[in-house]
Amino acid sequence: MNVIRVDVVKQARLTLERLKAAHPGAAQRLHTDALSELESWTEVQVRRVPDAEAQARCSVAGGYVHSTVPPTLTVTESLSPRRRQFTALHELGHHLQKHDSRLAIAVRRQPADKEAFEDAACDMFASLVLLPDEVLALRADGRSPSAADVVDLFERTQASRAACCVRIAEQLGTHGVVTVLDSTGTVSFAAAHGDEVFPPARGTSQAHTPLVGAALCQGRSARVNDTYLQYRGGHRSELLYGDAAWAGEHLITVTVLDRAGWKAFAPPRTGTRQFVPRTWTCEVCEEEFTPDGSCAKCGTPRCSSGHCACTSAAERTCQRCWSVLAPSRFPSRTATICRDCAG
Repeated sequence: MNVIRVDVVKQARLTLERLKAAHPGAAQRLHTDALSELESWTEVQVRRVPDAEAQARCSVAGGYVHSTVPPTLTVTESLSPRRRQFTALHELGHHLQKHDSRLAIAVRRQPADKEAFEDAACDMFASLVLLPDEVLALRADGRSPSAADVVDLFERTQASRAACCVRIAEQLGTHGVVTVLDSTGTVSFAAAHGDEVFPPARGTSQAHTPLVGAALCQGRSARVNDTYLQYRGGHRSELLYGDAAWAGEHLITVTVLDRAGWKAFAPPRTGTRQFVPRTWTCEVCEEEFTPDGSCAKCGTPRCSSGHCACTSAAERTCQRCWSVLAPSRFPSRTATICRDCAG
């Protein structure tokens, strides 16, 4: 999955705004009982289906069928009541994004994986309905929440574990993943923050990773300094700090590159994009500087003039002097001749 997380959150919050504008009062009713509310709508129909009919590409066990009249939101019958709520809201997110021009255009303009972007926005939208901002206990130190924080949120609200994972993942102070696994260590749901670590797909076994293996063996919470995520194709993520806690019969894991909130000291490992060296050379200014932070979007250090990898990516070449210049050096967004050459 290759999506820009800042855009996902923006899209999800806009989807919630569109819902409130089109259906006044519906957000609160959906928060209370999403299935009952949606079954009263005429613009969609809700269908409960067996597991085999869930769409494999979706991050949840459900599906959205736009070709029926009206469009159909499918929800897997075997899910727990809380998870059915989350799944129904996720599929409603697909419906809203496909039937609102502003939301649909935002999906089409995504430079990365459009389906993954829409799916991630659906997860975030569902979690915003079930867990409004006011119910979250935000960390003030910028460090990552622990697996116990996810369990606590699940136990003191009526939201599903998946919804809790999405909202906690939003608060990770670094690149990482929050995952719900069943009692065998198989992924039920995963949500990521940042673009350095991808979430494993639903149905992927994590049982043999150091963190999950320890939690399954001991039957209790576990923490390790060196773990990884196992992907369906057989490859692994980089080494991560890991924390695991049980929420009933499901295991919650939080895995991050650095800034683990459950450790006194959790520095980034050399080789990750979050690793900031003592000095850095700006590709725009061509001057060496000492980084004091990195860009939240591209992960590279910013110089005193505000340049980072985003700046370099936006540069254009003047078709007259053939100089590589910043966008501000051109008279318009479509101009091919720089201001100096244009006179």
